[in-house]
Amino acid sequence: MSSGISKISYQTQVSLVSLAQAPSDSKSVAEVLSALAEEGIVIDMISQTAPRGSFISVSFSLADEMLPKALSVLAKKKAKYAEIQSEVLPGNCKIAFYDADMVGTPGVAARVFSILADAGIQIMLITTSDVDISILVSSHDLPRALEAVCSAFGVEPMEASQA
Repeated sequence: MSSGISKISYQTQVSLVSLAQAPSDSKSVAEVLSALAEEGIVIDMISQTAPRGSFISVSFSLADEMLPKALSVLAKKKAKYAEIQSEVLPGNCKIAFYDADMVGTPGVAARVFSILADAGIQIMLITTSDVDISILVSSHDLPRALEAVCSAFGVEPMEASQA
């Protein structure tokens, strides 16, 4: 039986950007994401909370090297959307777990979370699809996280390019 994970990759030097108190109509978030794209900034791991009243929070990741450019874009949008509060945390790592059979294998996410929790790893951001789970962890936790998941799943993690 499959463990539900056949490939583990990781990427270093990743920043986390969180936008809180964004209007729930999504227009402001669409404008921010569009402005980032217009500046050539690739974002990843987009995650939105359920609306709380008339507000949402959105988090996403990007390469640390793109952070200065992204901060400039956010500063320009702050003039129009003063209620949006941004929080930025550079120096993280993304770990991606993949398996084509993940969609039909119950408990894969539970196992990933349990392994990392047992290793004392704090997960800062999570995104998923039918065949992968991506998590963001602090750079200082990466060695322990990779050791734990490699041992548990028997899969050697590979560094991903930041293309």
